[in-house]
Amino acid sequence: MSLRFLSSLFGSRAPQSANRAASASRTVVILALVLDLCACSTPQPPTVTPHVARVAAVSLKGLDLDVEVQVNNPNSFPLAAEAVSGTLFIAGGRKLGHGSSRPSADIPAGGSSMVQSRVHVDWEDLAALAPFMTAETLPYDFRGDVTLGGKSIHVTVPFTLSGQLTRTQLLQAGLRGL
Repeated sequence: MSLRFLSSLFGSRAPQSANRAASASRTVVILALVLDLCACSTPQPPTVTPHVARVAAVSLKGLDLDVEVQVNNPNSFPLAAEAVSGTLFIAGGRKLGHGSSRPSADIPAGGSSMVQSRVHVDWEDLAALAPFMTAETLPYDFRGDVTLGGKSIHVTVPFTLSGQLTRTQLLQAGLRGL
């Protein structure tokens, strides 16, 4: 019952028990709101640990890389891997191309998961592969990021994978012209 209703019944002399009940109700509501606000902690950023980038296929249009990263989710809600993208650089910082993919991986609350994706990198500078004419291997960096989303959070986390491209890898994957 509201105080106004009780005041209308008893005039301005509402019983003290009604005043105490209304005060207790307000206190309970305020306490519930405060506890609810405290329970909503700030989302924590996930961490990404790069594992591998493997040449999966090569064509005249570009290169497919199988990219694997481990994502650790410290939050109390699950996350979803929405995108993996990156740029492939070879020795001397020459850009070979950029690519992206849309993996479908879920990262459980308070857990981790391996996010696997196939990133197609379109050739932007095919001449950058010229060192393969004289070398068996060529160092590379795949500078990428993984976009993660979930309740109250949407974040892009960068990572770098480094390794060696070998002439054998490229030939086995399908590029016979080098």
